[in-house]
Amino acid sequence: MREPAPTRVHVLVDLQQRPGAGGQVKVWERLAAAATTASGLLDLTIHFAGEAADARHLTDNVRFQTHRSIFSTARLPFLSDTPDHADLGRFHQELARALEGADVLHTTDAYFAFARTAERMAERRRLPLVTSIHTDTPSYTSVFTAATIEKLFGRGRLARFLNEGAALPRRAAARMHRRLADHQRRCQAVLVSRPEHLAPLGRLLSPQRVSLLRRGVDRAVFSPRPADRSWLENRFDIPAGRVVVLVVGRLDRGKNILTAVEAVSALVAEGLPLSLLCVGEGPERKTIFDRLGMLASCPGTLAPADLARVYAAVDLVAHPSTIEETSNISLEALACARPLLVAAESGSGRHITDGETGVVVAGSDPEAWTRALRILATDQALRARMGAAAGRWAERGIPTWQDVLLEDLLPVWQRVRGFGEGVHAAREAERPS
Repeated sequence: MREPAPTRVHVLVDLQQRPGAGGQVKVWERLAAAATTASGLLDLTIHFAGEAADARHLTDNVRFQTHRSIFSTARLPFLSDTPDHADLGRFHQELARALEGADVLHTTDAYFAFARTAERMAERRRLPLVTSIHTDTPSYTSVFTAATIEKLFGRGRLARFLNEGAALPRRAAARMHRRLADHQRRCQAVLVSRPEHLAPLGRLLSPQRVSLLRRGVDRAVFSPRPADRSWLENRFDIPAGRVVVLVVGRLDRGKNILTAVEAVSALVAEGLPLSLLCVGEGPERKTIFDRLGMLASCPGTLAPADLARVYAAVDLVAHPSTIEETSNISLEALACARPLLVAAESGSGRHITDGETGVVVAGSDPEAWTRALRILATDQALRARMGAAAGRWAERGIPTWQDVLLEDLLPVWQRVRGFGEGVHAAREAERPS
């Protein structure tokens, strides 16, 4: 009996693949690396947006393809501060041609050109459609709609009316929610990032169509190691003897970075020896330096090996974003045995045992974050206990990327592949002999 052919999956990521890309791009880069060891089971093509068409093979069964955007949001000056740019086009002809031969189409958003193209091609060719949720796009839409209105009109009466009276941010988010629901109804399978979303979405679609997509960690890179404090202080110009708080991610409103900045600033004013290290890019970089001066270091994006070395050397990691689905950063910090200060509303809050592996803070009130940060900043023994507990939990509680691929994704792709094959067989049977 012949072995079944590998499942040919095309994943559509309507974002640019670049060194400073966000977590959604990094997730699929790491899953692609894991897929290189599954050649008999999976043939994987991951499509990214870019400035020019390109193709790159990792192995015979895994490849990246880049497609030039039809109309990127980067062409709109008033959206220059958004975290990533997407394609506003309605149908991407080049991408459609590249989907020839797919057994399964997998979208990673519901809103832009890649997802809309996948919907049309799935319907036209009777292909199974799968989607996964990586970003709380409705909430980001609300945040950046308000920011764009302030950028265009300032913070006066007109901006307040548009943001509050006319509720444009809330209405924009509602449109995104409706679009997401419509896209999910078209899919044979939906993978969510938060366990608490399984039951509600299962009631709307059916439990069989909804499952969990976890996030993994590369244990070869992110694991406990001795702290190289002198390297940290020399590399990032951090004064000796400071309690170093690390924030990783885009430096913007969506990541709620200024909540951490205000908390550090308040404790510095009390006389505590804190410094803030911000790894990432974004428009709030100047504000961070305005508030903290030489007590802040913002080196931009770091390579994974350098980031792992940073995790090991800092005193604690703060993750103040309230609208994350699940954060790679939180898992990496825990895997490196660092105590974590995280927002309860974030999807990463569930990874923390409050008071044992970190501290969970409700909301984004700077005073609440200041109180929580004070607890960790003033108790070195507590940080050590929490860090050790975090490392132990991470070792048994965080899967590898290969685990995620083989346990969360591949079974779904193989199952829905039968949907496409069944439709194809039915159509063949209907043809006149």
